[in-house]
Amino acid sequence: MDTQTLIRMTVGLLMTAVVLVFAARRVLWLTTLIRSGQATSDEHGRKDNLGTRISTQFKEVLGQTRLLRWSIPGLAHFFTMWGFFILASVYLEAYGVLFDPKFAIPFVGHWDALGFLQDFFAVAVLLGVVTFAIIRLRAEPKEHGRESRFYGSHTGGAWLILFMIFNVIWTYALFRGAAVATGNLPYGWGAFFSHSIGAALEPLGHTANEIIETVALLLHIGVMLVFLLIVLHSKHLHIGLAPLNVTFKRLPNALGPLLPMESKGQPIDFEDPAEDAVFGRGKIEDFTWKGYLDFTTCTECGRCQSQCPAWNTGKPLSPKLVIMDLRDHLFAKAPYILGDKPMPEDGLVEQVKEVHEAHESVPESGFARVVGSGPEQATRPLVGTAEQKGVIDPDVLWSCTTCGACVEQCPVDIEHIDHIVDMRRYQVMMESEFPGELGVLFKNLETKGNPWGQNAKDRTNWIDEVEFDVPVYGEDVDSFDGYEYLFWVGCAGAYEDRAKKTTKAVAELLAIAGVKYLVLGAGETCNGDSARRSGNEFLFQQLAAQNVETLNELFDGKEKVDRKIVVTCPHCFNTLGREYPQVGGDYTVLHHTQLLNRLVRDKKLVPVSPVGGANPAVTYHDPCYLGRHNKVYEAPRELVGAAGATLTEMPRHADRGLCCGAGGARMWMEEHIGKRVNHERVEEALATDAATIATGCPFCRVMMTDGVDDRAEAMGRDKVEVLDVAQLLLGSLDTSTVVLPAKGAAAQAAAASLEAPAPSEAPAPTQPPAATVAAAAPPAAESKPVTGLGLAGGAKRPGAKKTAPAAAAPAAATPATPEATPAA
Repeated sequence: MDTQTLIRMTVGLLMTAVVLVFAARRVLWLTTLIRSGQATSDEHGRKDNLGTRISTQFKEVLGQTRLLRWSIPGLAHFFTMWGFFILASVYLEAYGVLFDPKFAIPFVGHWDALGFLQDFFAVAVLLGVVTFAIIRLRAEPKEHGRESRFYGSHTGGAWLILFMIFNVIWTYALFRGAAVATGNLPYGWGAFFSHSIGAALEPLGHTANEIIETVALLLHIGVMLVFLLIVLHSKHLHIGLAPLNVTFKRLPNALGPLLPMESKGQPIDFEDPAEDAVFGRGKIEDFTWKGYLDFTTCTECGRCQSQCPAWNTGKPLSPKLVIMDLRDHLFAKAPYILGDKPMPEDGLVEQVKEVHEAHESVPESGFARVVGSGPEQATRPLVGTAEQKGVIDPDVLWSCTTCGACVEQCPVDIEHIDHIVDMRRYQVMMESEFPGELGVLFKNLETKGNPWGQNAKDRTNWIDEVEFDVPVYGEDVDSFDGYEYLFWVGCAGAYEDRAKKTTKAVAELLAIAGVKYLVLGAGETCNGDSARRSGNEFLFQQLAAQNVETLNELFDGKEKVDRKIVVTCPHCFNTLGREYPQVGGDYTVLHHTQLLNRLVRDKKLVPVSPVGGANPAVTYHDPCYLGRHNKVYEAPRELVGAAGATLTEMPRHADRGLCCGAGGARMWMEEHIGKRVNHERVEEALATDAATIATGCPFCRVMMTDGVDDRAEAMGRDKVEVLDVAQLLLGSLDTSTVVLPAKGAAAQAAAASLEAPAPSEAPAPTQPPAATVAAAAPPAAESKPVTGLGLAGGAKRPGAKKTAPAAAAPAAATPATPEATPAA
């Protein structure tokens, strides 16, 4: 064994052994800490659908699909990640060369193709480092402040990692170049980069290049080992944890329904909760192991922050900073959680109240209010003001609209909304600490069953304002037999004047298309979305149970495929369709834009008159709970096109659409900080010069209309109309020949069915039993005529021409211009 080989073996193996000991201790500590989080129930243990989870790994980790949405940074990260995968073979060679200078990987070690891949990705990683450096320099937080997505991130650590990656590449180049010069590299000119460096080093001579090869080899291994330790102690933990977080994420993602409440791994029975049950998250120890995994996986990339409507309008909420604060607090409190230090029982301890502002801290971060792992860190409140030294400020917690932009954009599948709502749950149900406006909301929901505090009997007032029949279950008809859809009107659709126009438009369109539907009228109660997302899970469970009982009675004996509900509110759409299964309600729920789009495609609604006149430009605002949360993007846009309008998209649309500001129960709270979110969104809409703003949500419509009223004049614009897509569709129809059922037609048909004689082949007794009467009802219900033609379209005020009773209506009405073709 020559001297060079002996030096390589001794130094290389010693470095590796020392570093692996420290790395193993850190990995064990992290594993123990994450596993110390609260358990999850078997139902939500994240171990189901193994095939889907594996395929998600391939798509999101190996394919980098979420990162590639961000073109240049995504491509740079893609090649850097794959570069390290390929360069793993180089480290295998490096450890082999410690023992034998001419070591080659068995079987493939002499293939020029492998040498080419190694060199290609080494150059790609170097270019990636340069790209990342340029991106960070152009978005330097010290220069751009809150506008930078890196604001609040540990920028020093990020630069250190880039420096270490650069060290990996230059030591790689030097080692491989010297190996070429000494004749030890097993690859030919396929390893183009290595041979280029070798050509430059060759004039130094064989002996010098042997020394350079040894030094560069040990430096290359040493840099990798130091890099490993830095990764294990920095935000770059995501290199190892992101694949795990992707594996154990909610499927398909953490959007749409919220998870049911659990405590200590068991579902909470709200009728008889366990004495030690914790409602929500009041301490860092209350979070589950998946929460801990989320916190430690955060890359601090700031993509969530850049998309957050609260952050972009001057609020203190940054989803990134929330996760970072929870992570830093978890790490600081870890000695107490893991039992290395006794948990203090006497509250805050004065001797550890010295505060050292970390250079990375920003005013929006609550963690920096207390530094270190002293007793004060262990006893500080999770949610609290600056005076209380809370980790998360109340203004941060209550600024969230639950729009889902953070979850949608997170490259490592962190579930921000779940954690924010869990903290709200604790504040509402355990501490009774919440914005005052929510007290009014909760009272109205508890006593009146709607956020406005209106009487239940007024839910049908809108029916009095239309000139066609709208059957009400329990008043006009007593059975769902013979009907295809329940039209769930919702609180806004029944009480809010602007939303009532949408309700009437949808009701008329369904009647025109010959769709048999009924409504619940006073039998409806608020779905509970605002209660749930504001943290009042107990109230949500009450409202949901009441509605599920009503709906299950209505659909008794029907399969899920026949339990069809159409809604105009995306919050109802999400709650009834995706959250009610948690409480025993399993239904097929459609948003009205989906159903209307289907009717246009089936030519039951045929647009004939383009809307908009001289300016047919329409811009469409994506409701968060229709778009991001439920991935319904195309149906409303197709309806806008079908109505003959020209769609003009806002810069932020579809999965990057900006929230209107009403979600997460923010509809019922005042904005006291920063710019109003709806003003920000309306300014973007007005900048398109569209004549109409269309949407598919009653709350979005309220927020956008209020924003237009506030901002149009200031921007030098005439006030534009804010309409629901259904109104656009109705405005493009020729309803002059449409025959709709007259008011009371359904009730008359139901009454007539009760008076009808029994079938002749089975003579009825003098006093027929109740069962015979009940059995006669379904055929009568099926005979109720609800006919008409359907078209598609615009901005017309709802209300079709009243005609003869439905019994006299033709079987199918014909469009005024049958040659018109829908642009579905």
